[in-house]
Amino acid sequence: MLKDMNRFRFRSWLVIGLALAAVAHAVRPPARAQSPDVFPRTLADGTGRRITVPARPLAVAMVGDSPELRALLEPALLRQAEPLSAPDTLDWANVGLLVISDLYAAVNPAWLNAAEARAVPVFQVSAINSLDDWRAAIAALGYATGRDGRAAELLERLERRLEHLAAKFEDRPERRVIVLSPEGYTFGRDTLITDLLAAVRARNVAAEAGFDDYRQIDDETLARLAPDVILLSPAWSAAQIARLRDNPTLAGLPAIRRGQMFRLEFSPTLPDDPAAAAFLLAFILHSAPLLF
Repeated sequence: MLKDMNRFRFRSWLVIGLALAAVAHAVRPPARAQSPDVFPRTLADGTGRRITVPARPLAVAMVGDSPELRALLEPALLRQAEPLSAPDTLDWANVGLLVISDLYAAVNPAWLNAAEARAVPVFQVSAINSLDDWRAAIAALGYATGRDGRAAELLERLERRLEHLAAKFEDRPERRVIVLSPEGYTFGRDTLITDLLAAVRARNVAAEAGFDDYRQIDDETLARLAPDVILLSPAWSAAQIARLRDNPTLAGLPAIRRGQMFRLEFSPTLPDDPAAAAFLLAFILHSAPLLF
């Protein structure tokens, strides 16, 4: 379990670091530079389906949650609905686009039928399994919603942050890391967190062992992987962390012997802000303030 003093120092540096990281960023032209009011626009959604958005949406309906969409649009323009709710529970007035994951669309196709009946185009998003997936989702959703400029800013911010971190930690030894959920699931190959770790001089030992995406592992497997650092998803409680730390099967792990267990402040599956997540990972793993 993290000691109170270490937690205080970490959060203090975090506040300072995020403030310094918010300096101005150079903006490159978007890949499809265009006036945000020039519509209709035709593009492929996250599943590869071709859709046409006839006009710049005045409001966007979001079924479930889409951090990529939230990063692009002002909250006042979003109409959020629960995936299993009935479409008539949504205020459809001025909705010019429906954004829904391909999973929710398959589970509750009533949303697709309701959008079709109202001539509202549907953008289906797929799982984000890499930084490239996130980049593509931001670019496509920015184009579909007429937020080209905002999409360019987000992409530029990510690239500048990754370039900075790569240069800063180029000569640091790589850390051997595993990411765990309270249920014992780890994140392997084809996950966004694996890309973020690689960006800050860290190796995901689960991915290195050949584990694909999300896999539940037992104590013996964790001991065999022998990570230097254990990163815990936000759902871990203090009691669960204590049990992990005191597990006799894991007593020899370098991460536990050296007290290198940290609970993340963001979702390892899909952080709201990958650029900020990379910064936090670098701070945790290399224990150094990052001055921009």
